[in-house]
Amino acid sequence: MAQLSGIGRLSIGPAPFGVAAALLCTLPVLALAFMALSGGGEHLEHLVETQLAEYATNSILLIISTIIGTLLLGIPSAWLIARHEFPGRRLFLIALPLPLAMPSYIAAYAWMAMTMAGGPVHNASAGLFPTVGGIAGAAFVFSVCLYPYIFLLARQAFENLGMKSFEAARTLGASPWRAFRSVSLPLARPAIMAGTALVVMETLADYGTVDFLGTPTFTVGILRAWISFGDPEAAARLAMILLLFTLLVFGGEKLWRRGQSVAEMGGRTKPARRETLSLRARVIAILCCSVPVLFGLVAPVWMLVTLALDTQTARSPFEAFQGTVIVASLSALIAVGLGLGAAYAARSGGWFAKASVQAAHVGYAVPGAVAALGVIAILALFQNLLDLAIGPAAPLLAGGGIIALLFAYQARFAAAAIGPCESALTRITPSMDHAARSLGASRWSVIRRVHAPMAFGGIATAALLVFIEVMKELPATMILRPLDFETLAVSAHHYASDERLAQAALPSLLLVGLGIPIMLLVSWLMAKQQQDGTHS
Repeated sequence: MAQLSGIGRLSIGPAPFGVAAALLCTLPVLALAFMALSGGGEHLEHLVETQLAEYATNSILLIISTIIGTLLLGIPSAWLIARHEFPGRRLFLIALPLPLAMPSYIAAYAWMAMTMAGGPVHNASAGLFPTVGGIAGAAFVFSVCLYPYIFLLARQAFENLGMKSFEAARTLGASPWRAFRSVSLPLARPAIMAGTALVVMETLADYGTVDFLGTPTFTVGILRAWISFGDPEAAARLAMILLLFTLLVFGGEKLWRRGQSVAEMGGRTKPARRETLSLRARVIAILCCSVPVLFGLVAPVWMLVTLALDTQTARSPFEAFQGTVIVASLSALIAVGLGLGAAYAARSGGWFAKASVQAAHVGYAVPGAVAALGVIAILALFQNLLDLAIGPAAPLLAGGGIIALLFAYQARFAAAAIGPCESALTRITPSMDHAARSLGASRWSVIRRVHAPMAFGGIATAALLVFIEVMKELPATMILRPLDFETLAVSAHHYASDERLAQAALPSLLLVGLGIPIMLLVSWLMAKQQQDGTHS
């Protein structure tokens, strides 16, 4: 009889949780592949001849430009925060991750309003500042919104790795720049690559920014094939191209990082000593840390507030706000339950359960449009089976709805909940379970009285991360939402697409206002967990 650590002896065992997570995250992809290989796709040849090269070129150029921009913003600020002391450092430590609460398509609306003819930036620069648009404009917006992925991982790497090696290099006479370039940067490279992979996946998955700024990529092509041409098979084939490219980035980064992991001998016995900067260096550090926050958060929010105060709203955003909170909250609850089950499976199950949980992580690399089309393929398959079972019937499933929308959210974001839940459970050793069981506690009592309090931080972090990701999701929501259902993201995009940027300001501002407190809470929870782990 197998002894199950953490959840005691459950008759069904932990493996089904991992399998359920894997199916939920991978089934839409499998269904999409089936749709892509089926007949139809009459408009695909036209897309290949006329627009496929443009989609591929724009996607590649956008990725390269965004990588350069995020590295230039993320690495210097991470190095300054991790290793130096200067006025405002603690404030920047909190502020620098906050642009993640700003959806890139919202930032695009704000920067377009600021830089177009008659906008404040255009007027202040006498027309010298170019209007944000095209590939350069989209790369700029992505850079100022997505650099926190690199900043967060690079800062942690700079703080935890390379301290002794950096100090040894300085003792041997190396300049700070040479020691950083030759020692600290190579040691932090795996973390930086992980952040870069997240940036690439977010860039490939985006629809609102590239559509609004006139830079059609694969995601735009997928929605055009689906909405404009009404050809789901052509959309599915474009989606498979995008998915394969995304999985190559995701898998390549994993393999490269596995071979590049580093650690310093002797461990870390004390916090890194931060260097006090000179007056001139302090000014440079403050400017270096201010620019990303100014461009990624402060300026767009200021523009949105200005537009919202000066504009009479066409309709109340309450329904869209309510819809956003409902689907984000439901998705967070479902994802946490799934994440905890999968984390227990990975902790207590055999190789099959662990392999299933690893497969579920791939879902995070699936763009929203791809997940949505995969869900449609599943619903269409069930509808066909229903028609075969009871005869021709009304299309009960093909229309999607809230359940289909929640399914797509879980397929994409359940992996974001599994990670924090797994991390939280690793701090609970099997000896704690055995001690509680030896004192007569039941398996559910162990979970309630031992696991839940110790893993609460990770569980809360998982729920908040899924909430903010669902809140910002645009293409999946546009494809699957019921016709009478609105979210803040969809409402803002509709106004902006109709060139009513002033009307888009209020829902955009509400979306950002909802995201900033959540990001602050996530940062606090992650810092607290890191501190608890250091002290344990």
